[in-house]
Amino acid sequence: MKISMLKTIFFGISILLGVGAQAQTVTGKVTDADLPLPGASIIVKGTTNGTSSDFDGNYTLNDVPSDAIIVVSYIGFVTQEIPVEGRSVIDVAMVEDKNSLDEVVVVGYGTKKKSLLTGAISSVDEKQIKNTSNQRVEQVLQGRTSGVFVTTSSGSPGQGAQIRVRGAGSSGNSEPLYIVDGMKSSSIATLAPSDIESIEVLKDAASAAIYGTEGANGVILITTKRGRSGDIKVNFSTQLGTQFVNTDMELMNASQFVQYMNEAGVTSVVDNGYDTNWIDETFESAPITRYDLSVSGGIDKTSFYASMGHVEQEGIVGGDNSSFTRKTFRINIKSEITNWLEVGFNGTYTLSDRFGIQENNDTRGVIQNMLIIDPLTPVIYPSFADVPQSVIDNSAANGVPLLTDGNGNVYGYPSYSTGEVINPVAYANAIDRTFTDERQSLYTAYLKLKPIDGLEITTRYGRESGDIDIMQTINPYFVSSEASNTELTTIQNVFDNRRWLWENFVTYGKSIGKHNVKALLGYSAEDRDNFTPVSRNGTQFNNIAPFFDNMTSVFGRLSYDYDGKYLFEASLRSDTSDKFPTDNKTGTFPAFSAGWVVSNEDFWNGDGFLDYLKVRASWGENGSRANLSGNSDLTFITTVLNGLDINYLGNVGAQITGFANPNLVWETSEQLNFGVDLRAFNNKLSFTTEYYKKTTRDAIVSDGSLITPGSAGFVSNEFNAGTIVNQGFEFELGYTDTTEGGFRYSINANLSTLDNEVTEILFVPEGTSLVGASAPQNPDGVTRFAEGQPSWFFFGYQTNGIDPATGDVIRVDTNNDGTINNLDKTFIGSPHPDVLFGGNVNLAYKGFDLNVQFQGTLGNDIMSTYHQPSRPITNKPIHFFNDRWTGPGDNASYPGAGSVIQSYDTDLVVEDGSYMRIKQLQLGYTLPVSFANKLKLESLRIYVSLDDYFTFTKYRGLDPEIGNFNFNSIGVDRGFYPTAARALFGLSLDF
Repeated sequence: MKISMLKTIFFGISILLGVGAQAQTVTGKVTDADLPLPGASIIVKGTTNGTSSDFDGNYTLNDVPSDAIIVVSYIGFVTQEIPVEGRSVIDVAMVEDKNSLDEVVVVGYGTKKKSLLTGAISSVDEKQIKNTSNQRVEQVLQGRTSGVFVTTSSGSPGQGAQIRVRGAGSSGNSEPLYIVDGMKSSSIATLAPSDIESIEVLKDAASAAIYGTEGANGVILITTKRGRSGDIKVNFSTQLGTQFVNTDMELMNASQFVQYMNEAGVTSVVDNGYDTNWIDETFESAPITRYDLSVSGGIDKTSFYASMGHVEQEGIVGGDNSSFTRKTFRINIKSEITNWLEVGFNGTYTLSDRFGIQENNDTRGVIQNMLIIDPLTPVIYPSFADVPQSVIDNSAANGVPLLTDGNGNVYGYPSYSTGEVINPVAYANAIDRTFTDERQSLYTAYLKLKPIDGLEITTRYGRESGDIDIMQTINPYFVSSEASNTELTTIQNVFDNRRWLWENFVTYGKSIGKHNVKALLGYSAEDRDNFTPVSRNGTQFNNIAPFFDNMTSVFGRLSYDYDGKYLFEASLRSDTSDKFPTDNKTGTFPAFSAGWVVSNEDFWNGDGFLDYLKVRASWGENGSRANLSGNSDLTFITTVLNGLDINYLGNVGAQITGFANPNLVWETSEQLNFGVDLRAFNNKLSFTTEYYKKTTRDAIVSDGSLITPGSAGFVSNEFNAGTIVNQGFEFELGYTDTTEGGFRYSINANLSTLDNEVTEILFVPEGTSLVGASAPQNPDGVTRFAEGQPSWFFFGYQTNGIDPATGDVIRVDTNNDGTINNLDKTFIGSPHPDVLFGGNVNLAYKGFDLNVQFQGTLGNDIMSTYHQPSRPITNKPIHFFNDRWTGPGDNASYPGAGSVIQSYDTDLVVEDGSYMRIKQLQLGYTLPVSFANKLKLESLRIYVSLDDYFTFTKYRGLDPEIGNFNFNSIGVDRGFYPTAARALFGLSLDF
């Protein structure tokens, strides 16, 4: 009702302010090449009075002054302004905007026409985002642009994703820099996709160098929606659906497990009547809902956009014990106070709550337990009389209750599996519960002055605040001495972070004849503070000192083009950060790029099939400080360890906790890029290709213990580890057309190649490497960082088949010394894909539309580390049974049951992780405008969607789309919480 009143007020104001000419009704038809054009916008210029064309292209516009001007617009067509001149019928033939290259894209500290770009920038616009059913911004990017690799850290609701632009350019954190409406943001996970107008990915150094020290891993610029002058627009969308696991993974069933264990000599394992499919029992279907509401509009020279969003998602493991809720609020306001003064404010506030289960753990994770617990254990015992006496006795002896479900049924305790193994359903529902409460705000306020033509002066202040409160509760239980907790335990971690950023920059553009010059000069200052108090059982025992980070910067850019044919750009940024030692606090990052628009030359034959051709090249340097905590040049000393004073023979003692590294220098990424852009067949086909070589020197490793001898008694601070090279080709191809019958279609595809190699490593003996992620089967690291190899490759024994006489694994003597030992461990796989690809197909006819989006990788490996070498009575994937050695002379792929532990630290647990996934298969229908108008709506669209439902892969685990939480664990499957398949129903309406 309030919206209706506001519309009435705005309409009344527009009438009062309108020209006092006689009003009339104007009708007509909007066409494209004699075909009706539905959804075109028709508005009386200078007013809020407007409408849209229906599916036959017809429109009716009431209360139009006889001397008014109507404005007709449609995406991809030239906007037309047509004087009414007293006419009551006005047909409009729209003209396709052949020069889509005149579209403006966001770049660092400004905007630029596509036709003038000389760097490597990929864009995702509002049209691509509008119909997506993704709940997270990272998912929107997945598969849509070349050179951008997005992997989920976990399929658990609320968990984020890792984004890599042109590969992992560091030995540590390789996340890109996120800029939201000009403000740096530590995360984009809190943004609602429905609030986003465009996303630009700055991939090469020339594009990202204006951000200096933080541009080495690429920059992602996000622009949120703005209001537009005119009638108030209200949009409401909702999404309801169900989630479920969709996997082909199989584990041994009870009879196979008994046979396997007996073959291994464990004759105590017998059929006890239970046969539990733990994959089916652990996973469940779970609901997901999403609501988004936005209101936008404006009057005179002030516009606004306000929105609120709500996402609620339960987990496919543990239900609401792994659930996620997010509420997002946004307000954007812009006002042109005078012709030379503009002010604006963009702000968002997000509240999120997440319940999580134990995951990403190869001994204590719910999924890991699901994969290895014996199938002879029941989910719950049929009755209390079936509970083994040993279970009851252990519970009583340790003073803890039995594990029970909500109905009082006793959960099954492992029948044969020992050690840390726990019933995964009990683990997810009755033992461990982690609650994360997060609040984040991000806002920017700006003032823009335009004192003279071509000159703009901008001052912008932004602030980010975040509070994360993590509370873990572990209930008392006893399964075994290794899997027990005899008292209620609570562990709390509270993280506070604050950042402000103040930027001031001046731009000036001037054209003299065919010479066009634009210059940028700016200064910025920022401060970031983090504080982390830690509590256990409600009693505070440790406080981590606050972390402070201050940086000041000066930056500049010069852009020049001659007649839109010859393009040149140069930029320079100097950053001074207190994260670095005194002598190395300042880093300077230059960049140059040039382009030639061949199709603008006089000799170009415009009658051919090729409409546009541009070649370009760039070089530049970027920095990274993402892996630094600061104060690396200081030696830290403590007098307290584990909450107790250090005492030496009655005297106060001290211990070094961090040893100074005054020689630490900036991590610098140098990148060379060559690109070609072309358009053909009347601009229906677009094609872009790039070649890049990205060299990261002085890569920073934050864990100084990797190079500190154990006998030292302390660890070193951060250090420069070496050089990493990423190089490859990128291709983006698109084709869009409309047939004579009105069938509209567009096809877009992208493909990238990636070669990642560590070319130099420092501070370690020749032939050795930095140790990465650990696992039970290989405590000295299943991933390594070594010269001549991909960063954080998989490390273990190579194999040469199975001994047909014994069923043992044949390990390769890689150093040819006649002995098989740790010195023979070597490269056994890479988590980095050789090829990334993705794309989407959009088909539309009348009111129906079909959207298909796909994404995948080729050439990457996955290493399974959920196997337990110290626990022989554990279940395994079915291929360990089907392809095992069973007797002398057998030619097998996997060892005999008695020798299976020999395979756990070899390439036998490394598999091809290549896959293709249909990220979205969506069918929608939009009601005719005439019918929607009868419902007092401008538009109404409904759709059904299958997301992440179809996956094509040879990987035999739960999910090939494996990321991880840590930079050195990519592709390590510790029992990965899989990405849920989703069946969704959605509705979107405008009024």
